[in-house]
Amino acid sequence: MKKFEITNLISFMEVLQEITSNGSKFFFRGEGARYKKPLLASGYRKNQFRSILQDARQDYFREVGYMLDSDSRESFIAYSQHHGLPTELLDITENPIVALYFACSNDIDSDGIIYAISNDLNIADPLTSKVYNNEDDIVSINRDMKEIGNHFQETGGKFLKIPNSTFFEDIMVDFLAQASLDKAYVNSNNIYSKLKLCKYILEAHDKGFKNTVIHEDYNIIKNEEKIIELMNLLDRYCNTSEKDELEKFYLEFCNLKFVREIIIDTDINKDNPYLDRINKLNYKPLILLFILSYEISDYKFPVFPKIIYKPSIKFDRWKNQDGLFIYQLNTEKTLPPSKQSLTLNINEIKQVVQKIDYQYEIVISNKKQILHELDNIGVNRKFIYPDSDNIAQYIKEKYKI
Repeated sequence: MKKFEITNLISFMEVLQEITSNGSKFFFRGEGARYKKPLLASGYRKNQFRSILQDARQDYFREVGYMLDSDSRESFIAYSQHHGLPTELLDITENPIVALYFACSNDIDSDGIIYAISNDLNIADPLTSKVYNNEDDIVSINRDMKEIGNHFQETGGKFLKIPNSTFFEDIMVDFLAQASLDKAYVNSNNIYSKLKLCKYILEAHDKGFKNTVIHEDYNIIKNEEKIIELMNLLDRYCNTSEKDELEKFYLEFCNLKFVREIIIDTDINKDNPYLDRINKLNYKPLILLFILSYEISDYKFPVFPKIIYKPSIKFDRWKNQDGLFIYQLNTEKTLPPSKQSLTLNINEIKQVVQKIDYQYEIVISNKKQILHELDNIGVNRKFIYPDSDNIAQYIKEKYKI
């Protein structure tokens, strides 16, 4: 991650030129100061559980739902965010100048920060960003992952049931692309998604413990021989990070009985044109790696795509801001066996929130001068917030009255 420092609009434009000169695209988020937990959705800033956020949203809907149009009802999470209710949404923009305004408009005496987040929507890969316009498509992801995990745990890793959802259709198509291009990726210098998942699992695995994937002993005994075979492989490659070693691990992983004999039942739309090709390719190891990374005991949120939300509802301010959202996931992770309390005979649970990685950090000082320069090109309070109250506030500040 590279850091830049800017003090005026010209230096900011020079930074933009540098980071986009190779054709890279970014989402931007401007924050008024350096926070202890940057890039965190408002609903998680007080360590709230997702269920509490959902309850609050339902309560809010009971109060205001009767007065909303159909678009606001269908995109109610965005409506809630717009009106100040904490949610799982993180505001971002495709316009770096808008992000600069937000970084300068608050905490005027503190340095602001702009985070440049990779816009990888055009790359067909299981771990690159996925974009959705429908609220149901995003809020169902946590629920679906939990249901998949429950089936997986209860059968001792013998069974995976993949739901019929837009997200999993996208994931399966991307796994198809990876399986088709696997030989090409082997010769690449990049560590692509297959190996990223392997690397994460091997770093998370608690060497010497058999409960890192299937957490309860009474579920392990349902498939004990195959689970021990998997644990032995994880022990041998634990903390491996070199590409060649990760490839060796993956080849051995594919040949495990645990992998070859797992039953994967999918409810994916039978009309999906990719379904025949998916069934002909050996996608089991890839989808299983994805689920293992989510289920393995660890302190951290697993490697996972960024979920981009572009609702159909359009507020006036949102249009000018080129706004969209990251739907920031969270889950409950069982802590590694070696980190659990020796006094309690239970699996300890920790809530973890998806980390949003960024490629560049731009530190902004001299905020007052930059706001003046932005005003000169028409980017100001009345542009960002084109409602009567904010236009009045802009004029009040302009005339110092």
